[in-house]
Amino acid sequence: MDYELASVISVSMKTIGNRLLAFQPHAIKTEGGIKNFVTSADKMCYDLIVKMLKKARPEWQIVSEEDEDKLKGLEEEFWIIDPIDGTINYFHQDSTWGISIALIKKQEVVAGFLCFPAFKKHFSCTKNHTIFSRTKLMRRGDNDLSQAQIWMDYAKESSEISVELFAKLTRATACPQIRLCATYSLMQVATGKIAGYVNPNPKLEDFAAACLFVEKAGGMVTDFEGRPWSPFSKSIVATNGLLHNQLLEVVNS
Repeated sequence: MDYELASVISVSMKTIGNRLLAFQPHAIKTEGGIKNFVTSADKMCYDLIVKMLKKARPEWQIVSEEDEDKLKGLEEEFWIIDPIDGTINYFHQDSTWGISIALIKKQEVVAGFLCFPAFKKHFSCTKNHTIFSRTKLMRRGDNDLSQAQIWMDYAKESSEISVELFAKLTRATACPQIRLCATYSLMQVATGKIAGYVNPNPKLEDFAAACLFVEKAGGMVTDFEGRPWSPFSKSIVATNGLLHNQLLEVVNS
């Protein structure tokens, strides 16, 4: 991906993010249940992103929350987008939500774009180390898991898994938190705010872009079995790298 295209996407995401922020008080639920629903803002943002990406690269496919089996066979470039990660937070007028766009080529994430409008934070990164951001990427120096801040997210399909994992982290770490926004939580690892993040059942659109930033910051990302992450990982453990093995032991205990 060239600098010009990355710059266009970054600027456009800021504009879209500002529109979402202004629309937040007026968003309504349009479909879904209590824990997993869609708002009128999701549709608005999705349409704006698709229009922007189609104009920039009309030949590249755009997918959002589609069947992963179809995506695994694609060798050419395609975009995976999450119009609003943290929809529950957005709907309840909280600030912890964001927009995520990732470019995937040959089953590998090659570029990521994130926007957190309420915090006025924007991040852009390509696989070849090109980074456009005013916020420095770094990793925390924590190496003692018992003193470390580790965040996690719910497995929406299984409350039992979530409760069990939270209990493990409560016993092994310093006051784990759930922020209901995977991209935001992962970027707290990438910017050195926390030492790690765990997700027992991530969605491709929620972590594809953000995991790239964790690696660029010098951190480590694997699945629960310790395998290097891919866009189709079924679980995610992201850390500063210094206590990764400790955290893997906890989640698998």
